Amino acid sequence: MPDTREAAAPPQVEGVIEAPIVYFETVSAFGVGAGIGRMTLEMEVYEPTEPGAPSRTRRRVVAHLRGPLPAFDALRSAINQMEAMLTPPAGGRPN
Repeated sequence: MPDTREAAAPPQVEGVIEAPIVYFETVSAFGVGAGIGRMTLEMEVYEPTEPGAPSRTRRRVVAHLRGPLPAFDALRSAINQMEAMLTPPAGGRPN
């Protein structure tokens, strides 16, 4: 007899649509104090110039990431899992 159980509904999480997307290229500063981890996230911004002139770039802080150390453990775990996705299975193609 086929299994006809319905899939469990995904957990309800507030703000999924409205949450900002944070793009960054480097972590320029980090530290910890009083059990709170801190990271400064940066990216390079290209500024418009006159036609024919070389473009200008500058670094810009896009976010200050703060949180309790267990949250950074969860972040580290997610990053490790993302890196594992880049390793192809034996005989497989990379993701």
